[in-house]
Amino acid sequence: MSSVRAATLDDVPAIARAHVEAWRTSYTDLLPRVVLDNFSFDESANFWRELIRSRGIRHVVVAVDDDGVVVGFASCGPNRVPDPDYPGELYSIYLVDGHRGEGLGRMLFDAVSDYLRKQYLVPFQLWVVAGNDVAEGFYQALGGKRVASQPGTLRGAEIREHAYGFALRS
Repeated sequence: MSSVRAATLDDVPAIARAHVEAWRTSYTDLLPRVVLDNFSFDESANFWRELIRSRGIRHVVVAVDDDGVVVGFASCGPNRVPDPDYPGELYSIYLVDGHRGEGLGRMLFDAVSDYLRKQYLVPFQLWVVAGNDVAEGFYQALGGKRVASQPGTLRGAEIREHAYGFALRS
């Protein structure tokens, strides 16, 4: 049975694989091909290894399929840009292609929402690359309200991003 659990250092290779694969499918039409091609497994693995090793208030969970394979992840913690209205932030949530629509995204969202609530980091927000209609629809269906929009950069590529706020209470 599919499940969600806290990530460990042993999960880093699977998280990095899911991260790179999800970017390459989710952002195909939103980021230049060179940006996606240059996003490496090793770079992603180093990032996740350090984040999980830091054991601070930031938190990473993984989605595991029926065969015990990590097929997605989510991360959260304090808002990276202090905001009195949204002390928490869902930093990322990704599933590999072929595992969307199975309820795992909702399970990941619920796990990080519970963690943020227990850390008194609610309400929280998340940022989505504008044009990622699947992600925006997913967050809207979960009750997220668009609360901001701004230009930004992602790995050197100019983007527009939208913030969604979730008014959960501790």
